[in-house]
Amino acid sequence: MIPMKKMKNESGWAELGLNFSLARTTSSSAKAEKTVENKIETDDDNFELFDAKSRKTKDLSGILEACRPTKAAELSVSKQKQNEIVEWLTSEATTGRSRILLLSGTSGSGKTIALKVLAEEYDFNVIEWISPIDSAYSNDIKYLNQNDKFVEFLVRVTRYNSVFGRSRKRLLLVKDIPNIYFMDTNGFHEVLRQYMKLGRQPLVFVCADSESSRMMYSLFPPEIVEELEIDRINIPSTTPTAMKNMLKRISKILNAKFGDLIDVTQSVIDEVLSNSIGDVRSTILNTIFASLKVSNDGSKNDCGSREESLGLLHGIGRVINPKRIVDGNKWKFTHDPDDIAAYFRSQSRIFFQFSAGKLFEYNGED
Repeated sequence: MIPMKKMKNESGWAELGLNFSLARTTSSSAKAEKTVENKIETDDDNFELFDAKSRKTKDLSGILEACRPTKAAELSVSKQKQNEIVEWLTSEATTGRSRILLLSGTSGSGKTIALKVLAEEYDFNVIEWISPIDSAYSNDIKYLNQNDKFVEFLVRVTRYNSVFGRSRKRLLLVKDIPNIYFMDTNGFHEVLRQYMKLGRQPLVFVCADSESSRMMYSLFPPEIVEELEIDRINIPSTTPTAMKNMLKRISKILNAKFGDLIDVTQSVIDEVLSNSIGDVRSTILNTIFASLKVSNDGSKNDCGSREESLGLLHGIGRVINPKRIVDGNKWKFTHDPDDIAAYFRSQSRIFFQFSAGKLFEYNGED
């Protein structure tokens, strides 16, 4: 770590009031610091191709990971928007100074994965900011709030190279801006100004269109965008043609690697496409849900395998967003939870896994 005194002489980051010379005296704190450093050093692993055979269990995260595109030709983002991202990445290298990009677009349009894939092809190591959960440290260790942690992240990444990996260009990705900055926009703007002066890597903020108005007019007002020359690229919803090509690609992967759980047929693809609204992530999830094989436990069921697969989607909806009937001062669920549980008894494990995954998405995952 660079001592505080030296930072005051060499770096304007110290003006933000963050002391990076904290004494880590406890074993738990040292372990936490090592974990943070390892996270930064091993982000190259995010781009490794998922091998389903190496997993003992085939959970939802593994299935989704197998569907991730690994090259530009597999992206659902239009070629024009890919070229805009590539032009921004390459121009950053030629200008020799740090730049900031605001990458916006509809939820599930594939903007984040497009940035990661294209950055990898141009030899960038994408390092993503993950919002930590504030927790109490020991009394002899200074407590770092969200602002301090975010600034520390910027300093670590822009100043220190990994000693384990080969030297690569780095790109900072921020999808989850610390909530503290929505209450202290001036503090956020000062961090951006300091980064433009002292940062060495391109910095990308990703936001969905539903969040754009709040982010654009509070965190990125016109005067700040002009002052810092912040660039913006907007990714539109995926076109039906691109969505169809994407489903053809992932159907082969799902049938080949997860054939014991999933059977993606052309009829499933056609039905999912007919209900698609340009959201790639949602379309993939719907395809997986609709293609699940139903366990044959000998029990009688009024629905065939196709209808029961669609029933899984409906059941998840009734769990995440249940309807209620109000009767005076009382209320009850429209659909009895016991009936839902009984209907999916033969698929209880799958139903639980997908309900949990859908719940995280429902709560705002980008």
